[in-house]
Amino acid sequence: MSMSSFKMNVYLIKVIILWLLFSLTFKVEAESEETIKASISHSQRLKTDFIKDEYRKPQEILTFFDISPESTVLDIFAGSGYYSEILSRVVGPKGKVIIHNDAHFLKYYGKDLSERLKEGERLSNTTRIDISLNCLELKENSVDTILLVLGYHDFYYVMENAEKINVTTVLAKFKKFLKPNGIVGIIDHEAKSGAPRDTGHTLHRIDPQIVKSEMTKAGFSFDGELNVLRNTTDDKSKKIWNVLNGSTSRFVYRFRNN
Repeated sequence: MSMSSFKMNVYLIKVIILWLLFSLTFKVEAESEETIKASISHSQRLKTDFIKDEYRKPQEILTFFDISPESTVLDIFAGSGYYSEILSRVVGPKGKVIIHNDAHFLKYYGKDLSERLKEGERLSNTTRIDISLNCLELKENSVDTILLVLGYHDFYYVMENAEKINVTTVLAKFKKFLKPNGIVGIIDHEAKSGAPRDTGHTLHRIDPQIVKSEMTKAGFSFDGELNVLRNTTDDKSKKIWNVLNGSTSRFVYRFRNN
């Protein structure tokens, strides 16, 4: 075989390998999207959850965060479990969803979450952890994805006689929990550009640049954003409670652990 023929064969092999990798990736992504779609339309979801789908857009969100079967997802400040239930069905019996809340969230959402789970009778691949975020501990490199939906601003919400969240410590925990190249998906109510951190307490909003700055400082790389929840008519000087449900402008950021 001549040298030119050998080089041509090597080139063709590389092309075939790249094509196979591309085809496999496309197939996996398509299957994940279909799984997410089926999980959202599942007949056993709560009627109140279906109503929220219109302004939460879970299909677009979970696809963007690369949620796939057999993965382990940590749902931080999960509240009543709207996303936890969808995630449970997406990851399937070989996957796992860790549902986290602290005392503040349990005060408002604990009863609804208990009713959703029915003391373990529903969503058997979930684990519920009720603990301060500062004290949360999981095995190193055990989580594929961390979701923090409408909760980053609560890092700066100060409750009377309650322990403040140590943001540096918590983000270091996230990095420890995540597998290499794992994802942190963050959604939150958008504050005005340049708004201080305590806007998380006063308006329950946060400047997206604060999130991006703190996450990158903690060692995560910014991996893109999704604009499906943006609302240019939102008055960012108002508390979120003064805005119609689902009408706040929310940013959607994806970060990688690399």
